[in-house]
Amino acid sequence: MKPILNFKTGNFLFRSGIFFLVSAPLLSSFLFLFSLLISSYINYKNFFSDKWNYPFLLASFFIIISVSISSLERFSNNIAGWSNYLNWVSLFNWLPLFFCIWAFKPYLYSPKSRKIILLLLLSGSVPLIISGFLQVFFEIYGPFKFLNGIVIWFQREGEPGLTGLFNNRNYASLWFTILWPICLAILSQRKNGSKFFISIFSISIIYSIYLTFSRNGFINLFLSSFIFLKSSLSIWLLLVLILLITLLIAAVTNIFPLSFKEIAINILPSKVIERFSILENLAVFTSNARFSIWLSALQFIKERPFLGWGAASFPILYEIKHNVCCYKSYLQWYSHTHNIQLEMALNYGLPFAFIINTTLIIVFYKSFKKIFIFKRKDKNHEKINLNKFDKAWWTASFTFFCSQLIDIQYYDLRLNIIFWILISGLIIKIQENNKKIQIIQESSLTNKS
Repeated sequence: MKPILNFKTGNFLFRSGIFFLVSAPLLSSFLFLFSLLISSYINYKNFFSDKWNYPFLLASFFIIISVSISSLERFSNNIAGWSNYLNWVSLFNWLPLFFCIWAFKPYLYSPKSRKIILLLLLSGSVPLIISGFLQVFFEIYGPFKFLNGIVIWFQREGEPGLTGLFNNRNYASLWFTILWPICLAILSQRKNGSKFFISIFSISIIYSIYLTFSRNGFINLFLSSFIFLKSSLSIWLLLVLILLITLLIAAVTNIFPLSFKEIAINILPSKVIERFSILENLAVFTSNARFSIWLSALQFIKERPFLGWGAASFPILYEIKHNVCCYKSYLQWYSHTHNIQLEMALNYGLPFAFIINTTLIIVFYKSFKKIFIFKRKDKNHEKINLNKFDKAWWTASFTFFCSQLIDIQYYDLRLNIIFWILISGLIIKIQENNKKIQIIQESSLTNKS
């Protein structure tokens, strides 16, 4: 009788977790937990031989030190109304996920495995698209309960854009932009018999991003399209993308002649133009609340550069300094720094922020070289097609990272889990063909008893 703690079981649980991630995050979390326990049990001897674990261990050390020292009365931030309990709870946003980077590697070891993960992510997002359309076109909000309440689907009423199964339209738009490069990878396959279906799916994703009316979503759509199309699809599609960007700039600025501006305004949807009216001139752009938030965050970091102020401290600090409540209005949102790098530094100190962001930049740089600078030694269609999915993997990861520069969607459970899984896959790509790295292969895991 084969033991239950084997690779096949863990791999099945992991892939099931990916499929249910957006539609049933609680169920998905349990599936991930059991798959993590199995891979850790099988692969624990290789933890310290994997050098990519070291920067995350060092970052974990700094964040624990920051939280621990800040708990002492002598080093407390002394913010009225703030509890150190938030600091300790916030560790769950980081430490378990750092461990997942290593623990999930066996399930991502090959290009085929990563392709399957992307396809499961795409197919598992069908309920998100359906729920979004029900919300926008039919005003159906739920809630719908399954499995005795373990799975609950509902859409928020009164939102200015599509949110679907998420609590915020920016969260939904980021998820859709993660899916978009996967669609492009499928569309660019040399042999593809299902282009009609994936074309409909792709149109649904683009339209869903539009319905969120999220600036971040539009920017991410352009960014991910540019990265992927530049190297993987027809030059004509890239030119269409450049034309759309030019029309948008013409519609919201005075750079182009008035006649061209009028043409652009007539072509583009008014909702899109309205969302980017912030680019109209420098005065309007710099008056945006984010600039005040970023400048204030930098000042706060300067006052406590090594320990930070603690998790969820920014809205209290900002209110004390500016006498503005973080919930004053929908468009003036001061509950966080709107930049993940500033958020990490402000909450836990510069050392933690520096280690994490430097590591991520190195991962993106090294994986980009291996994925995009792809030398075709032969005309093997399978390898070329799999490389397209690796490009989609990198594009989705990088788009997520860039998105956190102007907003923070990281704290949604589904989004931070998928981000670190994507990073784990990029590290695996970097480690390919490195014989010194002992990554357990599927065959050896299957036979282990």
